[in-house]
Amino acid sequence: MNISIDNQTVNTDSKKFLNFLRGNQNDQATIDLPTSISDSITSKIQILSPIKSLAKVTYTSNDRLDVVVDTNDSEASGWITDELIKCEEISAISKVSIHLHQLFAKPRVSHTLLEDDTANVEEFIHDKITTQMAASENKSFLFGDGISQPKGILKYDISIGEQKPRQIEGIVGGEPGKITDYTKIVELMEKLPSKYLANATWIMSRNAASHIRTLKDGTNGKFLWQNSIAHGVPDTLLGYPVVICDDMPKISEKEASTPVLFANLYEGYQIAEKPVINILKDPFNAKPYVEFYATKRIGGDVVNFDAIKALVLKK
Repeated sequence: MNISIDNQTVNTDSKKFLNFLRGNQNDQATIDLPTSISDSITSKIQILSPIKSLAKVTYTSNDRLDVVVDTNDSEASGWITDELIKCEEISAISKVSIHLHQLFAKPRVSHTLLEDDTANVEEFIHDKITTQMAASENKSFLFGDGISQPKGILKYDISIGEQKPRQIEGIVGGEPGKITDYTKIVELMEKLPSKYLANATWIMSRNAASHIRTLKDGTNGKFLWQNSIAHGVPDTLLGYPVVICDDMPKISEKEASTPVLFANLYEGYQIAEKPVINILKDPFNAKPYVEFYATKRIGGDVVNFDAIKALVLKK
Protein backbone atom coordinates (compact mmCIF):
# COMPACT_ATOMS: atom_id res chain seq x y z
CA MET A 1 0.00 0.00 0.00
CA ASN A 2 1.74 3.17 -1.17
CA ILE A 3 1.01 6.20 0.96
CA SER A 4 1.75 9.77 -0.06
CA ILE A 5 0.50 12.35 2.44
CA ASP A 6 1.89 15.83 2.96
CA ASN A 7 3.29 16.85 6.35
CA GLN A 8 0.51 19.35 6.99
CA THR A 9 -2.11 16.62 6.67
CA VAL A 10 -0.13 14.33 8.98
CA ASN A 11 0.22 17.05 11.61
CA THR A 12 -3.48 17.90 11.42
CA ASP A 13 -4.43 14.23 11.71
CA SER A 14 -2.09 13.74 14.68
CA LYS A 15 -3.61 16.68 16.54
CA LYS A 16 -7.12 15.40 15.86
CA PHE A 17 -6.16 11.93 17.11
CA LEU A 18 -4.42 13.29 20.23
CA ASN A 19 -7.36 15.56 21.09
CA PHE A 20 -9.67 12.57 20.88
CA LEU A 21 -7.43 10.41 23.09
CA ARG A 22 -7.03 13.04 25.79
CA GLY A 23 -10.55 14.48 25.68
CA ASN A 24 -12.87 14.01 28.66
CA GLN A 25 -15.96 11.81 28.76
CA ASN A 26 -18.17 14.59 27.42
CA ASP A 27 -16.24 14.70 24.17
CA GLN A 28 -16.91 12.58 21.11
CA ALA A 29 -16.89 8.91 22.15
CA THR A 30 -15.99 7.38 18.79
CA ILE A 31 -14.27 8.46 15.56
CA ASP A 32 -12.89 7.04 12.35
CA LEU A 33 -9.13 7.25 12.65
CA PRO A 34 -7.65 10.03 10.51
CA THR A 35 -6.51 8.77 7.10
CA SER A 36 -2.77 9.11 7.65
CA ILE A 37 -2.95 7.20 10.95
CA SER A 38 -5.17 4.36 9.69
CA ASP A 39 -2.96 4.05 6.59
CA SER A 40 0.12 3.88 8.79
CA ILE A 41 -1.41 1.13 10.94
CA THR A 42 -2.51 -0.83 7.87
CA SER A 43 0.94 -0.63 6.29
CA LYS A 44 2.73 -1.72 9.45
CA ILE A 45 0.33 -4.64 9.94
CA GLN A 46 1.20 -5.82 6.45
CA ILE A 47 4.88 -5.85 7.43
CA LEU A 48 4.26 -7.62 10.75
CA SER A 49 1.95 -10.30 9.33
CA PRO A 50 3.98 -12.84 7.28
CA ILE A 51 0.93 -14.22 5.48
CA LYS A 52 -0.45 -10.80 4.63
CA SER A 53 2.91 -9.63 3.31
CA LEU A 54 2.82 -12.48 0.77
CA ALA A 55 -0.87 -12.60 -0.15
CA LYS A 56 -2.82 -10.37 -2.50
CA VAL A 57 -4.60 -7.54 -0.64
CA THR A 58 -7.52 -5.62 -2.11
CA TYR A 59 -9.14 -2.63 -0.43
CA THR A 60 -12.89 -2.26 -0.78
CA SER A 61 -15.71 -0.10 0.52
CA ASN A 62 -18.12 -3.05 0.57
CA ASP A 63 -18.68 -5.83 3.08
CA ARG A 64 -17.92 -8.47 0.44
CA LEU A 65 -15.38 -8.89 -2.33
CA ASP A 66 -16.24 -11.14 -5.28
CA VAL A 67 -13.17 -12.64 -6.94
CA VAL A 68 -13.38 -14.22 -10.39
CA VAL A 69 -11.30 -17.42 -10.59
CA ASP A 70 -10.33 -19.17 -13.83
CA THR A 71 -9.19 -22.73 -13.14
CA ASN A 72 -8.87 -23.72 -16.79
CA ASP A 73 -5.28 -24.73 -17.61
CA SER A 74 -5.77 -24.78 -21.38
CA GLU A 75 -3.97 -22.18 -23.45
CA ALA A 76 -5.85 -18.90 -23.63
CA SER A 77 -3.70 -17.41 -26.35
CA GLY A 78 -2.18 -18.54 -29.63
CA TRP A 79 -1.63 -17.70 -33.30
CA ILE A 80 -4.40 -16.87 -35.71
CA THR A 81 -4.54 -19.07 -38.78
CA ASP A 82 -6.75 -19.20 -41.85
CA GLU A 83 -8.57 -22.15 -40.36
CA LEU A 84 -11.80 -21.68 -38.51
CA ILE A 85 -11.20 -21.33 -34.80
CA LYS A 86 -13.55 -23.40 -32.71
CA CYS A 87 -14.09 -22.90 -29.02
CA GLU A 88 -14.42 -26.49 -27.84
CA GLU A 89 -13.73 -25.82 -24.18
CA ILE A 90 -15.56 -23.54 -21.88
CA SER A 91 -13.19 -21.94 -19.43
CA ALA A 92 -13.78 -23.11 -15.86
CA ILE A 93 -14.62 -19.71 -14.46
CA SER A 94 -16.07 -19.45 -11.00
CA LYS A 95 -16.58 -16.83 -8.31
CA VAL A 96 -15.27 -16.74 -4.76
CA SER A 97 -17.07 -14.38 -2.40
CA ILE A 98 -14.90 -13.09 0.44
CA HIS A 99 -16.94 -11.69 3.30
CA LEU A 100 -15.41 -9.09 5.57
CA HIS A 101 -15.50 -9.67 9.33
CA GLN A 102 -14.99 -7.30 12.23
CA LEU A 103 -11.58 -7.37 13.89
CA PHE A 104 -10.97 -5.51 17.14
CA ALA A 105 -8.07 -4.42 19.32
CA LYS A 106 -8.40 -3.12 22.89
CA PRO A 107 -5.35 -1.18 24.07
CA ARG A 108 -5.52 0.30 27.57
CA VAL A 109 -3.77 3.28 29.14
CA SER A 110 -3.87 4.88 32.55
CA HIS A 111 -5.51 8.23 33.26
CA THR A 112 -2.09 9.46 34.41
CA LEU A 113 -0.54 8.72 31.04
CA LEU A 114 -3.36 10.43 29.17
CA GLU A 115 -2.96 13.54 31.30
CA ASP A 116 0.82 13.67 30.85
CA ASP A 117 1.58 16.25 28.16
CA THR A 118 5.11 14.89 27.75
CA ALA A 119 3.99 11.32 27.01
CA ASN A 120 3.63 10.26 23.40
CA VAL A 121 0.31 8.57 24.06
CA GLU A 122 -0.81 8.62 20.43
CA GLU A 123 2.24 6.59 19.39
CA PHE A 124 1.59 4.12 22.22
CA ILE A 125 -2.04 3.56 21.11
CA HIS A 126 -0.99 3.42 17.45
CA ASP A 127 1.59 0.70 18.16
CA LYS A 128 -0.73 -1.33 20.39
CA ILE A 129 -3.49 -1.39 17.77
CA THR A 130 -0.95 -2.40 15.14
CA THR A 131 0.59 -5.31 17.04
CA GLN A 132 -2.70 -6.63 18.42
CA MET A 133 -4.44 -6.59 15.04
CA ALA A 134 -1.44 -8.05 13.22
CA ALA A 135 -1.32 -11.03 15.61
CA SER A 136 -5.03 -11.78 15.21
CA GLU A 137 -4.94 -11.35 11.44
CA ASN A 138 -2.02 -13.68 10.86
CA LYS A 139 -3.55 -16.50 12.93
CA SER A 140 -6.85 -16.18 11.11
CA PHE A 141 -5.18 -16.37 7.68
CA LEU A 142 -3.94 -19.81 8.71
CA PHE A 143 -6.64 -21.20 11.01
CA GLY A 144 -9.71 -18.94 10.70
CA ASP A 145 -13.13 -20.61 10.47
CA GLY A 146 -14.48 -18.40 7.69
CA ILE A 147 -17.60 -17.69 9.75
CA SER A 148 -16.58 -15.00 12.20
CA GLN A 149 -13.14 -14.38 10.69
CA PRO A 150 -11.20 -15.00 7.44
CA LYS A 151 -11.00 -18.60 6.16
CA GLY A 152 -7.54 -19.91 6.96
CA ILE A 153 -5.29 -21.84 4.59
CA LEU A 154 -4.83 -24.73 7.01
CA LYS A 155 -8.58 -24.96 7.68
CA TYR A 156 -8.92 -26.69 4.32
CA ASP A 157 -8.43 -30.43 3.97
CA ILE A 158 -5.09 -31.58 2.55
CA SER A 159 -5.23 -34.28 -0.09
CA ILE A 160 -2.34 -36.73 -0.23
CA GLY A 161 -1.74 -38.21 -3.67
CA GLU A 162 -4.25 -36.96 -6.20
CA GLN A 163 -5.44 -33.43 -5.51
CA LYS A 164 -9.15 -33.09 -4.87
CA PRO A 165 -11.34 -30.04 -5.59
CA ARG A 166 -11.06 -27.27 -2.99
CA GLN A 167 -8.33 -29.10 -1.13
CA ILE A 168 -4.65 -28.28 -0.77
CA GLU A 169 -2.31 -30.82 -2.29
CA GLY A 170 0.27 -32.22 0.08
CA ILE A 171 2.83 -34.91 0.57
CA VAL A 172 3.82 -36.89 3.64
CA GLY A 173 7.28 -35.70 4.59
CA GLY A 174 7.85 -37.86 7.65
CA GLU A 175 6.44 -38.89 11.01
CA PRO A 176 5.50 -36.62 13.91
CA GLY A 177 8.69 -35.10 15.26
CA LYS A 178 10.78 -35.97 12.19
CA ILE A 179 11.64 -34.53 8.80
CA THR A 180 14.53 -36.76 7.83
CA ASP A 181 14.21 -37.37 4.10
CA TYR A 182 15.53 -34.49 2.01
CA THR A 183 13.83 -35.90 -1.09
CA LYS A 184 10.42 -34.99 0.36
CA ILE A 185 11.41 -31.33 0.46
CA VAL A 186 12.47 -31.55 -3.18
CA GLU A 187 9.28 -33.41 -4.07
CA LEU A 188 7.13 -30.73 -2.42
CA MET A 189 8.91 -28.03 -4.40
CA GLU A 190 8.32 -29.92 -7.63
CA LYS A 191 4.59 -30.20 -6.89
CA LEU A 192 4.14 -26.46 -7.44
CA PRO A 193 3.41 -25.69 -11.13
CA SER A 194 6.18 -23.80 -12.89
CA LYS A 195 4.01 -20.75 -13.55
CA TYR A 196 3.84 -20.09 -9.78
CA LEU A 197 7.53 -20.53 -8.99
CA ALA A 198 8.59 -16.93 -9.72
CA ASN A 199 7.04 -15.64 -6.48
CA ALA A 200 7.07 -18.86 -4.47
CA THR A 201 8.21 -18.97 -0.85
CA TRP A 202 8.65 -21.50 1.91
CA ILE A 203 6.52 -20.69 4.96
CA MET A 204 7.30 -22.33 8.30
CA SER A 205 7.81 -21.72 12.00
CA ARG A 206 11.24 -21.32 13.61
CA ASN A 207 10.72 -24.77 15.08
CA ALA A 208 10.31 -26.34 11.64
CA ALA A 209 13.23 -24.30 10.29
CA SER A 210 15.52 -25.71 12.99
CA HIS A 211 14.77 -29.23 11.71
CA ILE A 212 15.01 -28.49 8.00
CA ARG A 213 18.23 -26.44 8.10
CA THR A 214 20.13 -29.62 9.07
CA LEU A 215 19.03 -31.60 5.99
CA LYS A 216 21.65 -32.38 3.36
CA ASP A 217 21.45 -33.42 -0.25
CA GLY A 218 22.04 -37.17 -0.30
CA THR A 219 23.97 -36.88 -3.56
CA ASN A 220 26.60 -34.23 -2.85
CA GLY A 221 26.25 -33.75 0.91
CA LYS A 222 25.43 -30.03 0.66
CA PHE A 223 22.88 -28.38 2.93
CA LEU A 224 19.52 -27.65 1.31
CA TRP A 225 19.28 -24.53 3.49
CA GLN A 226 21.43 -21.50 2.71
CA ASN A 227 21.82 -18.75 5.29
CA SER A 228 21.50 -15.16 4.12
CA ILE A 229 24.67 -13.09 3.99
CA ALA A 230 22.90 -9.70 4.08
CA HIS A 231 20.48 -8.02 6.45
CA GLY A 232 16.92 -7.97 5.12
CA VAL A 233 17.56 -10.78 2.65
CA PRO A 234 15.80 -14.03 3.64
CA ASP A 235 17.46 -17.41 3.99
CA THR A 236 16.76 -19.77 1.11
CA LEU A 237 15.78 -23.41 0.81
CA LEU A 238 16.54 -25.03 -2.55
CA GLY A 239 16.97 -21.51 -3.90
CA TYR A 240 13.60 -20.15 -2.76
CA PRO A 241 13.17 -17.64 0.09
CA VAL A 242 12.09 -18.81 3.54
CA VAL A 243 9.52 -16.74 5.45
CA ILE A 244 9.38 -17.47 9.17
CA CYS A 245 5.84 -17.48 10.53
CA ASP A 246 5.60 -18.50 14.16
CA ASP A 247 1.87 -19.14 13.86
CA MET A 248 2.63 -22.11 11.60
CA PRO A 249 2.37 -25.49 13.37
CA LYS A 250 5.45 -26.75 15.15
CA ILE A 251 6.92 -30.16 14.49
CA SER A 252 5.29 -32.16 17.27
CA GLU A 253 6.45 -35.58 18.38
CA LYS A 254 2.94 -36.57 19.47
CA GLU A 255 0.55 -35.60 16.70
CA ALA A 256 0.23 -35.05 12.97
CA SER A 257 0.95 -31.56 11.73
CA THR A 258 1.43 -29.42 8.65
CA PRO A 259 4.62 -27.53 9.49
CA VAL A 260 5.65 -26.35 6.01
CA LEU A 261 3.98 -24.65 3.06
CA PHE A 262 5.54 -24.01 -0.33
CA ALA A 263 3.34 -21.52 -2.11
CA ASN A 264 2.81 -18.49 -4.25
CA LEU A 265 0.36 -16.78 -1.90
CA TYR A 266 -0.09 -13.76 -4.16
CA GLU A 267 -1.86 -16.14 -6.55
CA GLY A 268 -3.26 -18.46 -3.92
CA TYR A 269 -4.68 -16.33 -1.11
CA GLN A 270 -6.84 -13.22 -1.38
CA ILE A 271 -7.33 -10.71 1.44
CA ALA A 272 -10.02 -8.02 1.33
CA GLU A 273 -10.33 -5.18 3.81
CA LYS A 274 -11.84 -1.79 4.38
CA PRO A 275 -9.23 0.93 4.84
CA VAL A 276 -11.18 2.63 7.66
CA ILE A 277 -10.38 1.94 11.32
CA ASN A 278 -12.91 3.08 13.92
CA ILE A 279 -11.95 3.76 17.54
CA LEU A 280 -14.15 4.13 20.60
CA LYS A 281 -13.04 5.58 23.94
CA ASP A 282 -14.34 3.77 27.02
CA PRO A 283 -13.33 5.31 30.38
CA PHE A 284 -15.82 3.26 32.42
CA ASN A 285 -15.51 -0.51 31.95
CA ALA A 286 -11.78 -1.08 32.51
CA LYS A 287 -11.11 1.11 35.56
CA PRO A 288 -8.55 2.29 36.61
CA TYR A 289 -7.61 2.31 32.91
CA VAL A 290 -9.13 3.95 29.87
CA GLU A 291 -9.80 1.40 27.16
CA PHE A 292 -9.78 2.18 23.45
CA TYR A 293 -11.79 -0.19 21.28
CA ALA A 294 -10.50 -0.11 17.68
CA THR A 295 -12.29 -2.03 14.92
CA LYS A 296 -11.94 -2.65 11.20
CA ARG A 297 -13.38 -5.09 8.68
CA ILE A 298 -11.28 -7.70 6.90
CA GLY A 299 -11.69 -11.08 5.19
CA GLY A 300 -9.61 -13.65 3.37
CA ASP A 301 -9.83 -16.99 1.57
CA VAL A 302 -7.93 -19.36 -0.69
CA VAL A 303 -8.73 -18.55 -4.33
CA ASN A 304 -6.25 -20.83 -6.10
CA PHE A 305 -5.51 -24.21 -4.52
CA ASP A 306 -2.96 -25.09 -7.21
CA ALA A 307 -0.68 -22.32 -5.94
CA ILE A 308 -0.32 -23.80 -2.42
CA LYS A 309 1.40 -27.06 -1.45
CA ALA A 310 1.81 -28.53 2.04
CA LEU A 311 4.20 -30.87 3.84
CA VAL A 312 2.41 -33.17 6.26
CA LEU A 313 3.87 -35.23 9.10
CA LYS A 314 1.83 -38.24 10.14
CA LYS A 315 2.21 -41.92 10.99
